[in-house]
Amino acid sequence: MNCGISGAERISREVRSALSRRQREEKAARRSAEQAIWSELNETVTAMLLSCDLALSTAGMTTVAAEKIHAVRDHAAHIRSLLEASQAKRQTAIQA
Repeated sequence: MNCGISGAERISREVRSALSRRQREEKAARRSAEQAIWSELNETVTAMLLSCDLALSTAGMTTVAAEKIHAVRDHAAHIRSLLEASQAKRQTAIQA
């Protein structure tokens, strides 16, 4: 943009428009990154829960091993509930 030809008002308007566009792009990129991380964590927790369930269904497992797998499963279920609560908050914030 040629500052000698364009008026101060137009330059100001163009700068505000560019800043606004950049803020929207940053917000969209942040949302996309958050969603990707959330999805990856959710998939990992799902795999942990399934693996624990499969391990617990194995015959001949010792009581100590079963207790440890139950503990891991409980932790994974807790992480899942935290992820779901976080996702619900994000959805509410996006809709607002």
